[in-house]
Amino acid sequence: MTVLAVRSTSQPVIIGTESSPRLLLGKVNTTESWGLIRFAALPDSIHTKPLISAQLNLRTIYHFGDSLAAFSLAIHNVLMNWSSDSLTIDSLKAPGFYDTKMSGNGNFSSVGDTVTITIPLDTLMIRKWGTVSDTTLTNFGLLLRPTNSRVVKGFGTFSQGDAALRPRLLLRVQGSGGVIDTLIVNSGGNRFVATGPAPNWPSDSTRIYVQNGFAYRGAVDFNVSLLPLHSAIHKATLQLTIDPSHSQSNYFTADSLQVFFVGDDGATLTYLETLSESTRVGTTKFYQFSVGRFVQRWIRGATSRRLVIAGFEEWSSLDLFSFYGAGADKTLKPKLTIYYSLIQ
Repeated sequence: MTVLAVRSTSQPVIIGTESSPRLLLGKVNTTESWGLIRFAALPDSIHTKPLISAQLNLRTIYHFGDSLAAFSLAIHNVLMNWSSDSLTIDSLKAPGFYDTKMSGNGNFSSVGDTVTITIPLDTLMIRKWGTVSDTTLTNFGLLLRPTNSRVVKGFGTFSQGDAALRPRLLLRVQGSGGVIDTLIVNSGGNRFVATGPAPNWPSDSTRIYVQNGFAYRGAVDFNVSLLPLHSAIHKATLQLTIDPSHSQSNYFTADSLQVFFVGDDGATLTYLETLSESTRVGTTKFYQFSVGRFVQRWIRGATSRRLVIAGFEEWSSLDLFSFYGAGADKTLKPKLTIYYSLIQ
């Protein structure tokens, strides 16, 4: 049995990027990504010692946009605590979230994908963070605000297993006898928050947009009422047709997506998921998902007949997958191919 989608849409979601292997910073046209880094508390041993200099080191591991374009950013002291799972670009830009006075800035004619950039920081800002034994929390970290326009760079985060890829804070402290000591801090927390153009995506029935980074997820509904109630589902395949003219990717792209089951309360059940496989017929590219266990749940009484599509790297990249939706031509619509038999 072949069933075509009866409805499709695209909806924004707030994603957690605190465990992402990449910290995305920069701008490409109207797409932009801001970052947050909070280093672990500084040791009490430097509390009374003169702080000679401070610098932030970031290691590049990704780009989106023009890899040779100029890259620049401004660094500000964050003034309030931030939750890793509820930030939006508007909350970062809200008055009072960060000190508008810059505490550092970097300007680079171009930045490769495997280099370390160094940005000097204001030592007075570092002093305001206090040390580990302080009873009042004043270390809310750094806001990294992009000021360029043609590239988003990805930097290693604290989640990287290789310490050489993690953000590093280098402090030069004057010790006893005038000896200069270097303190390196490479642990803490981080997050990026991205935004971009999506003015009519939720209302566009002709396409399904799956955007990494912002992020957007697609949703597709099916009517399987013609399936007998007492059916055994042997196999069911969801097929989506890519629209390359509205998609964006590069050589970092993980060409894979996930489909999630949706509960009767409308919640996306991310623990019920399956991964895509891609195939081509001529010049047309399809993504297929094995969803037999989902269709079986529908037959057994689940009232929601919706599937949600997300990018496999929606928390660490900016790829856009555009598929034809329920309002597209019949030959391009999302479809389910179901193999079943009746239970005697």
